[in-house]
Amino acid sequence: MEENEAASAEERSAEVSEPTKQWAPRQRAARLTNEEMTVSALAHASVILGFLTGGLAGVAITLVIWLVYKDKSRYVAFQAMQALVFQLAVAAVLIAGGFTMVISFITICLIPLGLILLLGLIALPFVALFYGLYAAYETYYGEDFEYAWVGEFVRKQGLAQLGHATERDKEKEEQAQAEE
Repeated sequence: MEENEAASAEERSAEVSEPTKQWAPRQRAARLTNEEMTVSALAHASVILGFLTGGLAGVAITLVIWLVYKDKSRYVAFQAMQALVFQLAVAAVLIAGGFTMVISFITICLIPLGLILLLGLIALPFVALFYGLYAAYETYYGEDFEYAWVGEFVRKQGLAQLGHATERDKEKEEQAQAEE
């Protein structure tokens, strides 16, 4: 009996001495300015306007952001170019899928394919919306977000590097080389 009381007393003291875990808000990246992170998030979040306008407003906003920031920040330029290519790719898939669906409904034997395409065309804008908002969330905190396939394409084509490297970018590269 005494052993049980001693064991339970030790358990209670262990419970009390453990620090309580508190939720801490996510920290933003120190290597980027608040403006860079916010504008990058806005470029990705423009997918909302693209969703509402059939892609036109989202593409226009990301293009303007890229044009304004291509010579100011490589991070913003890369994120804006990714958002632009992503939204253009989604619009192209929707257009091609729509034509294919119409053709499949015209030919009676392909109606099941048309129904499957219809479901995909209904789901794709919502999937793109959530993926773009996730990208906005990640870049708002300064993460190096890359869309699947799109990020690699933009990087390989050098589309985000069309602007000049700024002094700040050169300083970042020098610091990275010095740390290695």
